Amino acid sequence: YNHMQAWDILYQTVTLLKEAGNEALKSSQPSLAAQRYDKAINYCSIAYLHFPVGNSLFLAEHQHVISKNGGFECRWNPLLKQLIMIRLNLSMCFLKEELKDTKEALSQANLALRALRPFTEKGVVLTGKKLSKKRKDEPQETFKEAKSLQAKAYFRLGSAQLAAADFEEAVNSFDKSAKCSKEADLQVEDAVVRKLNEAKRQRKQKKEKERKKFKLMFSSQDDASESNAIG
Repeated sequence: YNHMQAWDILYQTVTLLKEAGNEALKSSQPSLAAQRYDKAINYCSIAYLHFPVGNSLFLAEHQHVISKNGGFECRWNPLLKQLIMIRLNLSMCFLKEELKDTKEALSQANLALRALRPFTEKGVVLTGKKLSKKRKDEPQETFKEAKSLQAKAYFRLGSAQLAAADFEEAVNSFDKSAKCSKEADLQVEDAVVRKLNEAKRQRKQKKEKERKKFKLMFSSQDDASESNAIG
């Protein structure tokens, strides 16, 4: 088979595994969903990780292009979009009560954000070893799709930070999610607004508890000083 057929087979395999993961997640089986998403990511790694490829010329050429761009995929394509969405779904799985792994949830959201870095400026794609070059005349649709996924990625990141009680960072991530949606001329989702308000409320409660704790601590020190001053 030719190069295009090889890419099609890889894409179809990844898509089937992602859809199977989605079905498991809808059926309240996050552990099974996570296994299927993880397997899909392993298949994607064939395209995006550097390793000896033998006679697979379609992979050798692709690896050469990625290595020239600092390990980033700088061509917006269906396989990359699937990989990003799978990572975001896997991040959501890790926040389910059955798995509850905020560290992995954070990791998957951050990996999705990393993959989106070349596509976050309107009309251009960032390229080169340090993403310091710009390839112009990229279709407007690329920016819009990338920003939509970036909004979802920041939402997943914020959700993981909220679960980890890192309220300050959660507020920042939910704010960034809303900003990304606006930049793509999309409506900010209600879930983002709700989680943002929740993170702000919990941040306020945490600060109030800390203030009371410090006030009590200094009050105790003052009482001790007064006792020592009594002859």
